[in-house]
Amino acid sequence: MKPLIERFSTALHLLLVPACLWLLASSPWIALYADVPADATWIDRSHVWIGLVALPAGLLYLLACTQGGLWRTYYPWLAGEFGGLGRDLAGLARLRRPMSEGGGLFSTIEGLLLLALLAVAGTGAAWFALPGSDAAVALRAVHIVAAQAFALLLAAHVVAVALHLVDLFGN
Repeated sequence: MKPLIERFSTALHLLLVPACLWLLASSPWIALYADVPADATWIDRSHVWIGLVALPAGLLYLLACTQGGLWRTYYPWLAGEFGGLGRDLAGLARLRRPMSEGGGLFSTIEGLLLLALLAVAGTGAAWFALPGSDAAVALRAVHIVAAQAFALLLAAHVVAVALHLVDLFGN
């Protein structure tokens, strides 16, 4: 029998997908600096509140993705295992599509994407908790860099999923 958190993994993923897409899509229109002003727009407020929901959802999803030995699938490098990732990168250099097995490039991208999500949500939550301070301004800068890394990893994840579907359903 699967642990309870593992059974909610798909639901957490389905919650995080639209939340993250909204957060990325709304980010160019965010007008927040050191705090949330009293006259903040609905886009500003929704970005903050959805971002705050993304933090516990992301933490629960990380827990679901690392139960038992699953952490080795997404974070093999934590155990010093670079073989799958190395094979996939070498294959890419020879224009070969990486396989979708755990421990390779695609699962490493997934793991890094989840860490980037937590970095974005964590810095956003800390920024929100320290309104008007110099630390909030510094956290905002880190939040933006983490969000950019998240966006790049999300694009790589979408490509990996598309290639996985090619493997699954054929050319």
